[in-house]
Amino acid sequence: MLNAPGTFTARMINGHWDKLSRIPRAGSWLTRVPTAALAGSDEAAMLAGYMRQGAFYLPTSTEANLLRVAQRGGLANAAKAAGWMRGLGIVGSAGATAWGVANLATMDHGKAWKEDKAKYLSNWTGTAFNASLTAAMIAPNPVTVGLAVGTGIAYAGTLVWDNWDSISKGAEEAADWVGDKAEKAGEAISEGAKALGSALNPFD
Repeated sequence: MLNAPGTFTARMINGHWDKLSRIPRAGSWLTRVPTAALAGSDEAAMLAGYMRQGAFYLPTSTEANLLRVAQRGGLANAAKAAGWMRGLGIVGSAGATAWGVANLATMDHGKAWKEDKAKYLSNWTGTAFNASLTAAMIAPNPVTVGLAVGTGIAYAGTLVWDNWDSISKGAEEAADWVGDKAEKAGEAISEGAKALGSALNPFD
């Protein structure tokens, strides 16, 4: 089943929490933090249980639909099911969505399109990505996760287009740097080979 963004991190923490104590210093305080506080409470997530393939399914904290948890157990249980990591992600993406919507609402669309098409499109795709990401983290399912992936790809594409001059310039500089280093390395190898040949030649 598709899970919310951040699921891999959450499962890593749930599955390997004991190993954190082996980390010098950091483990001494990290292990005191309840796992559920970071990754979410599976107990609270059970409130989002539902019928699946003829059986009642109890989702984990990373799979739970937070809207369903809030509806059945209140906002406090929804916050417990989300945990700090997922909760901060939701707050961040929701804030970015609100900013993007406000930006689009106050924009002169005709002027923005004429001035910079790539930047204009990146404003739209960026807002769409943040909105779909928020939805995927709140209510993970194949549709919301698929939308997040699709809008993310579109956003990445428009960002590349918008910043193509800087990217191509950076690539040229990197190529020049590599070429310069390779040339110097070749010269050093050639000189070293000549010196070695001279040292091995008794008639030199």
